Amino acid sequence: MELDVIQYEIDRETEQKLGQTLKKFVDKSGANFVLLSDKAGRTVSFYGSNLDEVTVEFIASIISGLFGAATEMAKFISGSEEMDKIQYETKTQSVIVKAMSDRFLIGVICPKGVALGSVRLFIRDLVEELNRHFKEVKLTPSKLVKLTPDMIEEKLNAILG
Repeated sequence: MELDVIQYEIDRETEQKLGQTLKKFVDKSGANFVLLSDKAGRTVSFYGSNLDEVTVEFIASIISGLFGAATEMAKFISGSEEMDKIQYETKTQSVIVKAMSDRFLIGVICPKGVALGSVRLFIRDLVEELNRHFKEVKLTPSKLVKLTPDMIEEKLNAILG
């Protein structure tokens, strides 16, 4: 088994379209923040809440981990259940994570008073619009690195001592 680490570059025009689409979603839904990431936790685009890129990358990693863990739990409990979305609430906000194809995740953070049924409908529209944008794009790897488990362990041991 080996791990592929792939970084994709998005052209400026597509990047702007994605940003405009996410902004439109936030404006319509009342969400504070929306994030488009791949399932490995790498940020593709985001909009809302004045967060710096490091914080957004951290959120993308957490969303990826949550979705992956929930998917594995569903498989364990029901055999082959595929996760479509997860949702949870805190005292002040709600979070929805939605799978978009087999490659991307959409994470949405909303204040507590927002109607989540409406947000889920807007997410469906968002997925359709993002899919239209992605059909126009040809993903070209800008960097491909193949790592074996031994190589990963060696690098971690070098870092951790």
